[in-house]
Amino acid sequence: MVRHLVELNRFFEEFRPILARGAPPNRQGRAIISTLGGLLGANGGAVSAWERGGNLVMMATWGLPPAEARRLRTMAQAPPGCPGEPLGRVGWVSVGPGEAVESGWPQFDRLVQDLITGQWLALWPLTRVGGSGLALLRFKERPAWGPGFAQAAAGVLALTVDNVLLNAQVHARQDDYSRIFANSRDMIYLSSRDGRWVDVNPAGVEMLGYASREELLATPDSAQKAYLNPNDRKRFQAAIEKDGFVKDYEVTFVKKNGAPIEVAITASVREQNSVVLGYEGIIKDITAAKHSQERIEQERLLAASILELVPVAIFVVDQHHKVLHWNKGCEELTGWKRQDILGTDKTWEVFGRPKGVSLADVVLDGDLDKLRSIYGHESLRRSTLSPDAWEAEHYFEDLGGRPKELFFSAAPLRDAAGNVTGAVEAIIETTDLKELQRRLAQSEALYRTLVEANREGIVLHDYNGFIFGNQAFLQMFGLNDISQAGSDFLELLADSCRRGYLEWMRQVESGEGAPVFEGQGIRTDGVFDLEVTATPCPYRGSTALLFSTRDVTMRKAMEEQLIRSERLAATGKLAFDIAHEVNNPLGGILTYAHLMQEDLGATSELTPTVDKIIKLTNRCKIIVRGLLDFARQDTPEKEPMDLNRVLEEVVSLMEGHMILRKVELHRDLAPDLPMLWGQRAKVEQVFLNLIINAAEAMEGQGRLEMTTRHHPKTREVSITFTDTGPGMDEETARRVFEPFFTTKPRGRGTGLGLAISHGIVQQHGGRVELNTRPGMGSTFRIIFPVGDS
Repeated sequence: MVRHLVELNRFFEEFRPILARGAPPNRQGRAIISTLGGLLGANGGAVSAWERGGNLVMMATWGLPPAEARRLRTMAQAPPGCPGEPLGRVGWVSVGPGEAVESGWPQFDRLVQDLITGQWLALWPLTRVGGSGLALLRFKERPAWGPGFAQAAAGVLALTVDNVLLNAQVHARQDDYSRIFANSRDMIYLSSRDGRWVDVNPAGVEMLGYASREELLATPDSAQKAYLNPNDRKRFQAAIEKDGFVKDYEVTFVKKNGAPIEVAITASVREQNSVVLGYEGIIKDITAAKHSQERIEQERLLAASILELVPVAIFVVDQHHKVLHWNKGCEELTGWKRQDILGTDKTWEVFGRPKGVSLADVVLDGDLDKLRSIYGHESLRRSTLSPDAWEAEHYFEDLGGRPKELFFSAAPLRDAAGNVTGAVEAIIETTDLKELQRRLAQSEALYRTLVEANREGIVLHDYNGFIFGNQAFLQMFGLNDISQAGSDFLELLADSCRRGYLEWMRQVESGEGAPVFEGQGIRTDGVFDLEVTATPCPYRGSTALLFSTRDVTMRKAMEEQLIRSERLAATGKLAFDIAHEVNNPLGGILTYAHLMQEDLGATSELTPTVDKIIKLTNRCKIIVRGLLDFARQDTPEKEPMDLNRVLEEVVSLMEGHMILRKVELHRDLAPDLPMLWGQRAKVEQVFLNLIINAAEAMEGQGRLEMTTRHHPKTREVSITFTDTGPGMDEETARRVFEPFFTTKPRGRGTGLGLAISHGIVQQHGGRVELNTRPGMGSTFRIIFPVGDS
């Protein structure tokens, strides 16, 4: 026992110089464990300490292999919630090869197992005041010490570790206090009762205008002289000694150069044996804050003056719904005098509402459900000026003696911390404005109706882009929205007419009275004919162009049809006259030719010549008969006919023709086709002409589709012939129904087939439509009107 006490005393003696060094805890821990290990004959070891809750505050190793030291440090950084419990289960033991520990801390148990390979390990749990710890010593052989020695040595080691950690905390707090004293932006001081500064931090030296702390402390009665009014210090002493402290005690100091500063003192009395030695505390420079308060007060007075002068009714309520401000505008609008409402919560009564439901009251409460239930039918909406402000509108039958339309807006008022301190409500009478808006809306609706109902396209362009376009304009150009129109009208025109448009626009902008522009517009389904007029007009302080557009495609087509019809009529009359004049001489020529043929006989050498004369004369007779048929306006008897059957018979008649042998004929005939009242022979002639023309256009090979359809809504039937030939260009398609116009080689056609067919269709009250493009084939569509039967 005596030997153990000697050993423990030796530990204290060896640890004393280590504690005196003042090194960081981990470095002192390494010195302690290496010293202890050396005294006990160990070849390695470690010491760790945790605060309550498992926070690691010391981890030092000595003589252990680097990998095992790292494992030990990693394990110590993530202990159980209370590391002392598993370590306490192990106790103060020595563990050798082949042995094991069961602490309930798996990582610790595995590490011990690895450390005792060929070595002995002493495990000492450290019972500490502020937590727990562990000392670990490694030996080549089993350590030989008596009973109770390990636990006593662990106690000495625990006291030493606590001493190291407490010293570290003291030094850390001293450093914190020193930093606070040195770095505080406010003055921290100690003063004597008789009026001297005992100690002042750098901020205080600067606040009082001295060059250094030494200069300030060397100044006699420096604390007394800091008060602008000497009596203020006497009052300060009376206040602080009465209660033992003061908080935010405001007084005026004077700097070394004589400049006054406003300060707030928070301090307490320094006593010893109930005798006041002086005072200590913090002094804040509130000069800027004082000036700010003065400016705020000036701004408050200015705001109050402005509120009185603005021609808007404005009132303010506090957080208890009491009226703080009621300006002159409120008095004039409502008839309620300021003295009757200030300090009350009667704003609801002014506007004839239930108690506590003026807009300001409800916004102040922040009850959105209540807000929407009361004001939801009064055009309630969030204000664009503030996220928590609300607006509404309402008609009052009697407010201030007459009916009024009001617009009112309310928002909560907040302090610097964001806390709601009240609410403000502004009210504007909109009676005259509402009436003006109603008239303006009626006028706008009228003009919009006129513009939208107009069948001509109307569009406004401000030289930067299109501003407005009516539905007729959008539909004309196949647009969904005016933004799709581009930036200039030129973009809506076909390339072929853009040059002419630019010349026309120069006339428009020069004010020379430009005529109507005729050109072609473009849309997704192709080009169309249009007419455009443009007029400069004022728009938002500048000049814009008002365009009026008209789709004249149908009119152009009708004009061309009229011209073609007139040309056909004139040609027909001319053909009729010529046919009559030519027919009689042809009859004489043919008669004399037959007489000559009889006289000459079959053996005469002139007989072939006479035969040619007869053939050519017969050909001329056929041409003349065609001209007469084309021009004749007779009305022979008509009969009901089945167009499907007529077409089938014509096709059956033609199927063996040489020109149709390699043509694929496809028929799609509607079964519900009504009867047509007309001349069968002439309709057959029309079908025959169209089939032969299609076959010749395809040069005897291709596909010809023949379709019949009934159109009950328009009371019409249509017969369509579609070929796969080369198609026609625009000029050819325009002239194809003219008499004597043909695209066939000389000698292969008279140019009367389509002209005669066109005339026959018109005689039956119908029309012929042509759809063709080069390389896309041609489609002739014959349309006949039909009766109810």
